[in-house]
Amino acid sequence: MISSPLRAALVAAAIAAAGCSHKDPAPSATPEARSAEPAKLVAGSPHLGYLKIEPVAEAGNAPAVVLTGKVSFDENHTQRVSSPVDGRAIKMLVELGEKVKVGQALVELSSPNVGQLQGDMQKAQQDLALSEKALVRVHKLKEDGAVSDKEVAQAEADNRKARADVASASARLRSLNLAAADPAAGVSLRAQVAGTVVDRSVLVGQEVRADAAVPLLTISDLDVVWVAGDVYEQDIPLVHEGMKVSVSVAAYPGVEFAGTITHMSELLDPVSRTVKLRCVVPNPDGRLKPEMFVKIQLRDEGGKKLVIPSRAVLSETQPPRVVLVGADGSFSLRKVEIGPEVGGRVRVLSGLAPGDKVVTSGAIFLRQEIEDQ
Repeated sequence: MISSPLRAALVAAAIAAAGCSHKDPAPSATPEARSAEPAKLVAGSPHLGYLKIEPVAEAGNAPAVVLTGKVSFDENHTQRVSSPVDGRAIKMLVELGEKVKVGQALVELSSPNVGQLQGDMQKAQQDLALSEKALVRVHKLKEDGAVSDKEVAQAEADNRKARADVASASARLRSLNLAAADPAAGVSLRAQVAGTVVDRSVLVGQEVRADAAVPLLTISDLDVVWVAGDVYEQDIPLVHEGMKVSVSVAAYPGVEFAGTITHMSELLDPVSRTVKLRCVVPNPDGRLKPEMFVKIQLRDEGGKKLVIPSRAVLSETQPPRVVLVGADGSFSLRKVEIGPEVGGRVRVLSGLAPGDKVVTSGAIFLRQEIEDQ
C-alpha cells in the first residue's frame, strides 16, 4: 500500500509531465527574419546554372531621369505683334520666314485714329502750358494774400492732371513711332526684338482691331529655344535648376542637343502628379522646331553614383530588394532604395556599397529559396 506522502509526490509529477507535453512549440522565424539569414547553394544545385553575379559599380554622370517634352519659343526673345489702334493693313513689309532687326517696319496700317491721337497730344500739351502759367500766377497772388489755400491746391491739382495727360498721349504716339507735330494718316508697326517671322495672320486690306485676340505677326529668335517637360512626383528629388540635360528628337537619330534647366514650377499638377520644368537649349542651326516632341535626359553631375542593372532588382517586393552575394558564397536579400530606370540601369540611392556583389540574373529563383529556408 502506497503511503500518503508518496501518493502526493506521484500526482505532482504526473501533472508536471502533462503540462510539459502540451507546451506550445516555439514560433518559426518570420519571412522577414529568414530573408536576412544567408543561404548557400550546394554543389550541383540546378539554380547555379542560371545565376549571373556582377559587382556594384560607380559611374560618372549617371543618368538620373528621362522624360518627354516639347520644343517652344524662347518667350524672352519673342514678340507677338498687335496693333494699338483700329485700322486697315495697306502694305506688308516682311514675309514669313524672313529675319528682321529691332525697329524694322513690319506692317503699314491706315487708321483714322492716328489723327485723333496726334490731336489729343497737341491739346494735352496746350493744357499743360496753360496750367503751368496758372500755377505761377496763383503762387504770386498767394504771397500777396489775394487767393486762398484752396485755390492754390486746385491749381496744383490741375497741373498734375495736365502732366499725366501729356504722358499718356505721348506713350500712345511712341507705340506707333509717331510725332505729335507730323500729320500722318497711316502708321507702321515695328519689331521690338530681332528674330525670324515665324507666323503671320494678317493680309493686305484686312481690317485690324486693337482688341484682336490673335496677333498679326509672331517674331522669335530661334537661335535659342525652350523645351518644356513634366517631372513625375517621385522623381522631383533627383531634379534641380541648373542641371544639365541632353535633348534628342526623332528627326535626328543619334544627335543630342545640350541644355540647362532654368526653372521648375512650384506647383504640382493634381491630375498628372507632375511638376513642369523649362530647359534652355541653344539652337544655332535651327534644327529644333517649336512643337517638336523631344526626349529629355537629365544627368546628375554631382560626382560618381552607384548603378546596377535593373534586372538585379526584385521590384515586385516592397521595398525593392536585391540578392547580395557574401564573401563565403552565401546569398541573402538586401533592401535597396533606387532611382528610375534609364537604359537598363538604375541608380542605387542607399542599401549597397561599392564592391558589393549582387545577382543580376536568376535572382527571382533564389528569392523563394532564401525565404523558404
